[in-house]
Amino acid sequence: MRKFVIDIYRMRNKLHQFEFEVDEVFFSSFDQELIRNGKLKAKIDLDKNDSFIGMDVNIEGTVELICDRSLDPYHYPIKEHRKVIFKYGDLEQELDHDVVMITNNTQQLDVGQYIFEFVGLAVPMKKLHPRYKEEDHEFGSLVYSSREESNYEFSPETDPRWKKLNDLKKN
Repeated sequence: MRKFVIDIYRMRNKLHQFEFEVDEVFFSSFDQELIRNGKLKAKIDLDKNDSFIGMDVNIEGTVELICDRSLDPYHYPIKEHRKVIFKYGDLEQELDHDVVMITNNTQQLDVGQYIFEFVGLAVPMKKLHPRYKEEDHEFGSLVYSSREESNYEFSPETDPRWKKLNDLKKN
């Protein structure tokens, strides 16, 4: 989307601030089904200097998600803060999840992809409608435990053959 492209080539070395509205049109431009709709504001601070560009992204608003349990849509609040550093180098490549190398001739930055990824990272793995949150806490404390992990001891009425095997296991 052209709206989310920032021309960095002619920018002066200083702090630049941008604000973008993120909505249904934005999410429909990506081939995905995680987020259908949303109303978010993305505030981006680009701090350009001779050796790198620092991008500070703040995203706030709500997205519409589908509950994994009931398939009902609900609004989920998003408040995300991320930083990305664009270093100048010979190749365009991602060095780390928050460090990207760009060439000196890079004309533009498409911040739309970064906004989309940051919103996607803020969405919970388990999408649960707020009306089911109370029920979810009841089952949240259930933990599987195997005998190897616990301090399980055989009771005195255990078959003597098993007792011998258990003694061998301890040695």
